[in-house]
Amino acid sequence: MKDINGYKIEYDFSHFKKMADLIYFDGPFLSHYVSPHGDDYLFYWVDSDELNNRWLVLRVSLPNLQQYIGHQIPLERLISSPNDGYLYLVDIDNELNYHNVQLVQPQDLPEDYMPSGQAYYEFEPIPVADAPKLMTYELTIPYQERGKLEQLLSHIGFPFSALKKMVGSAAAF
Repeated sequence: MKDINGYKIEYDFSHFKKMADLIYFDGPFLSHYVSPHGDDYLFYWVDSDELNNRWLVLRVSLPNLQQYIGHQIPLERLISSPNDGYLYLVDIDNELNYHNVQLVQPQDLPEDYMPSGQAYYEFEPIPVADAPKLMTYELTIPYQERGKLEQLLSHIGFPFSALKKMVGSAAAF
């Protein structure tokens, strides 16, 4: 694997919860994780040797993740402009032990670690077994469409009043 100009740190990613493999081909290439604090992270496979797989790890905002999955921004933009201003590089062995964790700047990455600027998302996420109970979804309904939402919920047998209770005072109905 390539030597990278980074700052070696101690950081434990083992408590992160895997939500989905976003790109998978004979193994994951890009996976969505959530930290114990609820932050969204992407793990992007960039290199390997006989002992370890190297992953580029970046914290990503939910809007940016949604824009990436919605084909609005390329993966390269998420990596070249990370939320925190830096990325993590971590080697993971076959027993899922984390080694050689480094903080790196996007400009210090080898060119072949960066996806193409045209790498827009083209796949369907593959959720892990318990991801549905952990995932959150955002739904925005224009006020003038409220009647259609009530009809849809009624059609599927979900009382609109239950939705009001679930969202509480966070939304105006």
